[in-house]
Amino acid sequence: MSIRKNIAAIFLSIGLLLTGFSSALAKSYTDIPDDYWAAEEIEDVVTKNIVPIYGDSTYKPLERVTRVDWTEWLLRALGLAQAPITSEPNYSDVDPTIYGYPSIARSDQFGLIYGYTDGEFKPQRFITKTETASIMSHITKDTDVDTSILNQFADSSQIPDWGVYPFSKAIKYGLYVNWPLDTELNPNRELNRAEAAVLLARLMKALELVEPEYKAEEPQEVVPAEPQEYILATEHLDTYGKAIVDRVQITNLRRIILAKNVFQVSFVEPFNSTKHQIGDVIPFYFKDDVITKEGTLLIPANTKLYATIEELRDKRWINKNSEVYLHFTEMEFPNGNKYPFIARVLNNQEGVLSENKWLKPLEYTVAGAAIGGAAIGLPIGAANDRSGDGLAIGIPTGAGVGLLTGFLTPGVNFKARANEDVLVELKVDCSLYNDYTQQYTTTTRTEIQE
Repeated sequence: MSIRKNIAAIFLSIGLLLTGFSSALAKSYTDIPDDYWAAEEIEDVVTKNIVPIYGDSTYKPLERVTRVDWTEWLLRALGLAQAPITSEPNYSDVDPTIYGYPSIARSDQFGLIYGYTDGEFKPQRFITKTETASIMSHITKDTDVDTSILNQFADSSQIPDWGVYPFSKAIKYGLYVNWPLDTELNPNRELNRAEAAVLLARLMKALELVEPEYKAEEPQEVVPAEPQEYILATEHLDTYGKAIVDRVQITNLRRIILAKNVFQVSFVEPFNSTKHQIGDVIPFYFKDDVITKEGTLLIPANTKLYATIEELRDKRWINKNSEVYLHFTEMEFPNGNKYPFIARVLNNQEGVLSENKWLKPLEYTVAGAAIGGAAIGLPIGAANDRSGDGLAIGIPTGAGVGLLTGFLTPGVNFKARANEDVLVELKVDCSLYNDYTQQYTTTTRTEIQE
C-alpha cells in the first residue's frame, strides 16, 4: 500500500512540476502581474503566437498599436497568416520593401482592413478603438442591431457617425473592450496592446460569428512571431554634410538606416554609356567601413551595390550630354548576405549620371583659343606687321568661337573610371540585422515606435 502511495506521490509531483514548467513557458514576459485586468487574455494571445512580446521579455500593455501590427495579429487570430499571396496591394505608401508588406497584401486580398480615401494604407498610423470596432463589425455575420445599445456608455456621442452602427454591432457580439471604466468606450482613443489582446482573445472564442471568407476553413498552426522591436538608440552618420537625414535607428533586432541618408560609393569597373543598354546591372562598392559617429558598424568595406540602368539617353545636339538613370536595388556583404538597398544617384542632376554641361564647351574654348586664335590672329598681325597684337585679338576670338561651337555641337557620353566615386541617396529605409551572419529575408520596417 505504501508503495502505491509513493508512486502516486511521485506522479503527482511530476504532474505539478510539468504544470509549473508549462506555466513558466507560457509566462515568457515579465511585466504583467497575475492580477492585471487583461492578464488572462494577454497570456492567451502570447502562448498562441498571436501577439509577440518584446525582445526584452516584456509585453508593454500600454503601448499603442499600429495599423500594420493589428493587421498581422488579426490574420493570425483568423488563421490566415500563412495564406498564399495572390495579388499585390494597390496603396501609394505600400511596397514590398516595407515592414509588414505580406500582412498588408493578405489583408487586402481577403478584404479585411481597408485603406484610406487618399489611396494610402498608413501602416504606421496608430489604430483607434472605433476603427477596430468597424473591422470587427465588417468581418462578422450580419445581424439586426439597435444603435440604442450605445446609450449605456457615457461617451457614446463621441463615436464618429461612420462608426455608430459598427460599434453597435461589435458591442452586441461582445467584440469590444471598455477599459478602464465599464461606462466609457473611449472611441477615439488609440488602441493599446492590452486592449488588443482582449479583443483578439474574444474573437478567437467567437469564430462562429465570423463570415467564412474571413477565416481559415481548417484550424492552422500559427508560427511564432519575431520578437517585437524597440529602439535602443538613435545614432548618426557623417558621410555627406548636405544629406537631408543623417539618422540611424539601433533596435534590439536591427540597424535601420533611414531614407534620405547619403553615401559615397565607387564604380567597380570602368563605365562607358555607349557600351551599355537599359536593363544592364552595374556593380559599385563601398571602399571603407560605414560607421556611425557613435561607433556602430553598419556596412563593412568592400560591400557591393548593384544598380540597374532604367533609362539611357544618348548625347544630342546643342550640347545635350548622355544621361544614365540608375536604380539601386541590392547590397551584398563580403560574407555573401544580400540586403535591399533602394537608392538613386545624387550627382549633378538628382537620379542621373551625366557629365557636367560645361565640360565640352570649356574644352572647345581652350582648343579654340590655341588653334583658332593662332589661325585668326596671325593673318591680322601680318597685315598690321604686329604679330603680338594679332594674337591678342585672335586668342579671345578663337576662344569665343570654340565656346559657341562647344554649345552648338552634340554633347558628350558619360564615362567613369574604376574606383571613381558617386553619391547615392536612400529612397527607403535600409534595414540590417544586428547579427551579421543572418541573412535578411523579411521585409523592412519604415518606422519603429519609440
